Amino acid sequence: MDLKSLFRSRNYQHFFHRIKPFPASVKKEPLDYSGFEDLNDLIEYLEIKNYKKIVVVASGPSASKINYDQENLYFACNDSLRLVQDLPHVYMLYDMFYLTRYLKTYGGESGWKGSIFWYNYNNPHSHKIYRLTRKYLNYYSRKKREFLITNKAGEDLQPVYGQVESLLQEVFDYRHYRVNSGFNTLVFAALMAHLENKPLEVYGLDMGIGGNKYFNKDSPLGRSVKSQKNRELVGVFLDKLYKSKVETMNFSNFQGNVEG
Repeated sequence: MDLKSLFRSRNYQHFFHRIKPFPASVKKEPLDYSGFEDLNDLIEYLEIKNYKKIVVVASGPSASKINYDQENLYFACNDSLRLVQDLPHVYMLYDMFYLTRYLKTYGGESGWKGSIFWYNYNNPHSHKIYRLTRKYLNYYSRKKREFLITNKAGEDLQPVYGQVESLLQEVFDYRHYRVNSGFNTLVFAALMAHLENKPLEVYGLDMGIGGNKYFNKDSPLGRSVKSQKNRELVGVFLDKLYKSKVETMNFSNFQGNVEG
């Protein structure tokens, strides 16, 4: 047993959210996703064409510099949701702690367009996340749709997962490695920007550049954020993104592999 874990408030928060009841806004009524077999169906539901820009907001310190504009569509993850909850936003989930907190606390703010759970089921890291997500979707729903995009056999949106992976290869010559939530959000949003011909802005994808902190607190950063290997993996995609047809402005402290 790791005795240090007894002193981590995050562990107690996780346990609390596991036993906490769902908010009143959650209906005990599962939704049918059989009408979303194509990525275009999801894009149409999120109404991406109606927005001026797509803005990615990860949780690094540079997230505090975001441009607030109701004409933009914001893709957020983890705690960066707090920055955009009153703006048009899509919430991306790829972390067990934040998934649990979201399921048991998020009531759906005024700007919420929907949520996306996007991960590779072949990665063992995803199995627990998948089981919790699937258990929720089997029995519950919120006022906006929540899309489970994974390659698990039998899932309604399994074809969408394959479509996304193929398009990433076709558009960016890129095979996705899920380094962390912020990067996962960037890659998905960048593809949306390409498909809908929208400019892309990026904030908070700092990969540990700028100090051991997030936009809202000082905190030790894990390997998924600041390891040299993961910086290199994120840099590979950023370099391809800069060379693509997507008009990209990256306001994060980390700019790519040039950061070393």
